[in-house]
Amino acid sequence: MEPIKALLLGAGSRGRFAYGQYAKMNPAMLQIAALAEPDPVKRKIIQEEHNIPSQYVYTDWEEAFTVFPPVSAVIIAMQDNMHFAPILKAMKQNVHILCEKPIVPTLEECHTIEKSASGFNKVIMIAHVLKYTLFFSRLKELITGGRIGKLIGIDLVENVGHIHISHSFVRGNWRKTPVSAPMILAKSCHDMDMLAWLADSTCESLSSYGRLNYFKEENAPKGAPDRCLDGCPAIDSCPYHAAKIYLGTNTDWPVNVISSDLSMEGRIKALSEGPYGKCVFRCDNNVVDHQAVMLNFANGVTANFTMSGFTMKIHRSIKLFGTTGEISGDMEGNKIVVNDFVSGNIETIAVAQVKGGHAGGDTGFCTDFVRMINGAGGEGRNTLKKSFESHYMAFAAELSRLEGGRMIKLSEIRSK
Repeated sequence: MEPIKALLLGAGSRGRFAYGQYAKMNPAMLQIAALAEPDPVKRKIIQEEHNIPSQYVYTDWEEAFTVFPPVSAVIIAMQDNMHFAPILKAMKQNVHILCEKPIVPTLEECHTIEKSASGFNKVIMIAHVLKYTLFFSRLKELITGGRIGKLIGIDLVENVGHIHISHSFVRGNWRKTPVSAPMILAKSCHDMDMLAWLADSTCESLSSYGRLNYFKEENAPKGAPDRCLDGCPAIDSCPYHAAKIYLGTNTDWPVNVISSDLSMEGRIKALSEGPYGKCVFRCDNNVVDHQAVMLNFANGVTANFTMSGFTMKIHRSIKLFGTTGEISGDMEGNKIVVNDFVSGNIETIAVAQVKGGHAGGDTGFCTDFVRMINGAGGEGRNTLKKSFESHYMAFAAELSRLEGGRMIKLSEIRSK
């Protein structure tokens, strides 16, 4: 079996460390054979890591589609608001498509792609990678196996983490809805997808509340400058001071995002000139830092979802309520606890810890993508239709939030 040859659009964190790393670890399955990336430093790194011939290295994605390289798949790992045109171009090129989530940041673009994909006969998969983690796979098995009887309700909490929210959603690329997407879509379409998958149903209606509570100028410490390194008097008391996050011994995420030069001098330069050195209270961010959603599914299952940036750790916790038992779990803690109402037994299940992004979900997702291209029978765990449903749930939640918690019927979103 020949490896799938792919054109990678975007050599950022996901392009390099998720899809590029998978290709390096699994050369018999996936090969990054062409690249489009405007940043010359990132472009050179990927070209050298994957030994890509110069004629298949492009400075922008449009150039790559002008004289299309000899590949059978396109991996779209660019910013959220840049997905729309490459997806349509890739469809016209009739190649397989792997696209980062969210698919696109607006409802109108979602509907356009959904219509365009109706006759598309190649594999197209969106990076809803949580379905491929051992943790959520085990939860799904317990539910479908009847371990807690009939599923009645779900409580899912996405603990974004105070450092993660400051890095990605206050200082970083996902800080503004107009250039990225609403927080509930950009960060939590993973969770919308997971709720629909575990409930095994489509969402009928929902309501949501949330807002930007804390990361705004009125909450800046007295005397705080625009940039942390310009002598902030609150360095001891502020957990978000850039020096504490980016100038320590860690050079992995999130530090490896701020610059290609991770020397101390390179990092200081990045903080002095780029967005990651700005005071978190003096950025141009507008996405929410806390949001709650209540959802009603067609089969009667109800769910509560909370996304919060005000947590110590980055992790997802969940509780499943059934007629004969309950399940609680912590994804990053790799632990699931099953309480049986009938026997009174309590079973603790230790989930194996898997290396790789998203607790191994990135690896499972990429493997499924290659497997489907190679003609595996049945339906992949991720389908475009299911991915659209998660996005419609997110769009409905954002509309509800903006309208003060109004109950939104999903039919209203699907039909627009």
